Amino acid sequence: MSASREQKSRKTSTIIRLALAGVALVGIGAAATSAAWTAQTTLTAGARAASIELYGALAVDGTCPTGSGSPYVEADTSAAAVAITLASGEFAALLPGQERSVAICLRNGGDLPLTVSLQPIAVTSNSVFGGSTPATIEVRKSGVAYSSTVLAANAVLPLDVVVTTPASWPSAYQGQSSGAVQILFSGSTDVP
Repeated sequence: MSASREQKSRKTSTIIRLALAGVALVGIGAAATSAAWTAQTTLTAGARAASIELYGALAVDGTCPTGSGSPYVEADTSAAAVAITLASGEFAALLPGQERSVAICLRNGGDLPLTVSLQPIAVTSNSVFGGSTPATIEVRKSGVAYSSTVLAANAVLPLDVVVTTPASWPSAYQGQSSGAVQILFSGSTDVP
């Protein structure tokens, strides 16, 4: 090989080495620069399903307790509805032309608003609520017949159970009873 060719080959080899070294430096610099501009973060979160719970109770001294616990009864005790049991004497010894009421309370103990609905009141036909001139039983809110309302989370709903007898209640009703009358309320929520 001639000296000029050998010199040219060394020169080309040196240029190639310098070019590769430059590319390597640019790559390392780019990697170092990009690493300087990256950051990481970690997110940790828990999840919990909403709580849905409807409670019922008799009013205490005419007012609805606002706290949880006694005297409230959970809805799940009677086919997914609140069943409120009235004392046997509340509507005893009814006379013609009477209207008697008992204050009751519903409480939403859950996390979400509930649509609280009154279920149909079942009465037996051979009782004070049957026949041709029966006594009536209804649930009222502020004096108006109640059917349903939206109850906010942790809110209380005062209601009245009202029994009314006709003014000209026939004597055939004397001594009759109603048997057990259950007043059922259910709570539901719409999933957004």
